[in-house]
Amino acid sequence: MEKTISAKMSKSMPNWYIPAWSTRAVSIAVSMIILNQITFYSTEVLGLNIAVVGTVFLVAKIFDAMADLFVGYMIDKVNFKGGKGRPYELLVVPLWILIVMFFSTPNMGQTSTLIYIFIVYTLITSICQTTLQASETVFLGRAIVKDSDRGKLLAISGVIVMLLAAVASMLLPNLMVAFGNEPGGWTKISLIYAIPMMLLGVIRYFTIREVKVEPEEASIQQLSLKESIKLFSKNKYIFILSSVIMLANAIQNIMAMVGTYYFTYILGNLGLMGLIGLLGLAGPFILLLFPIVTKKVGAVNFIRIGLAVSLIASGIRFFFPTNVPIVLLTVMFTGIGASGVTMLNHYFILQCIDYGELKFGKRIEGLAAALNSFTANLGQGVSAAVIGVMMGIAGYMQSSAVQTDAALFSIKGLYTILPGVICLIMLILLHFFDVEKQLDKLRN
Repeated sequence: MEKTISAKMSKSMPNWYIPAWSTRAVSIAVSMIILNQITFYSTEVLGLNIAVVGTVFLVAKIFDAMADLFVGYMIDKVNFKGGKGRPYELLVVPLWILIVMFFSTPNMGQTSTLIYIFIVYTLITSICQTTLQASETVFLGRAIVKDSDRGKLLAISGVIVMLLAAVASMLLPNLMVAFGNEPGGWTKISLIYAIPMMLLGVIRYFTIREVKVEPEEASIQQLSLKESIKLFSKNKYIFILSSVIMLANAIQNIMAMVGTYYFTYILGNLGLMGLIGLLGLAGPFILLLFPIVTKKVGAVNFIRIGLAVSLIASGIRFFFPTNVPIVLLTVMFTGIGASGVTMLNHYFILQCIDYGELKFGKRIEGLAAALNSFTANLGQGVSAAVIGVMMGIAGYMQSSAVQTDAALFSIKGLYTILPGVICLIMLILLHFFDVEKQLDKLRN
């Protein structure tokens, strides 16, 4: 097994892989930007109760729990002619079609509307997102064979993705102001994103191939589902990492979903939210430091530094909730820690997979990637439910120009206090994540 790892580490990555690899990642990042507005769309356009909407989306995420296990095992067991992870890239097409369908919800009664958005959202998350996220790590591990190349690719690709996502994020509030209140306006908004992102999203499928590794294929095929789960459960690092990924996705979801309400009701100007995207253009370049900092202090410490900055930024925003320059700057810095986790998560997942292979003699890829997918979706689902419940209890009234003091305080708390608390929990969890040290011991 060590010979397998050594053989893989000896190959190098072509430089053109970096922009090619970024294409599908850009498409997925942009899809998340518009999907972060599902609660706002459901309450302000469809007129649904925010607590009910949050519950519906949480229930949809529960379906992911069942789907993730199946998808992970399927990826481990099934080999297509085009590879183990690469064929699933094409699911980006139905993903965008379903997104347009969601933001084109027909005029129906409340019950029918809830059923419709539940079905469409479940297809988005349980089928498309789950499979795309689970196969991403497997595809990366088989297309890029060296840890250093993976770190370089994810860092530079992360900059490309975050820059283009920042542009898309900056554009969205302006599109919402321009079209959001007119009939069919959200269909126009979703199509503006869907058509180019659908085409961009399939480029990686046609340009990057997998490297077939026969010894790994054999070791995976010999395991039953029960044996895979038993062996997988011994790898504590994947569970720590998955918890961190869940919380990072929760922060990003909270900042995106509550941000729309915050700029509408606390700052009184939704258009200002576009400035976050403009300021966000500076943030991605921090990822360029990743290969350098990793050599000096390690990859995990790079993430810890980002989370510490995010924690401080959240605290500052709490004390200056209506100061527009401070809010904009602290929101940008709050995103640094969570973005570092979500953009580099495949790097750390592959470390956990390599650790399991070296430690236990078997390589479990699909289940590890699927657990990441499940926890990411869980973080998004639970955060959406928390937002809905807390704002509902506080008396938030959908489509109302004036909100109660309690509702306004809930929006402030969700946008300032909660992200800081989550960052602190993530820092505590990462204290126990010493997989880099353990890998060095196993490889030497």
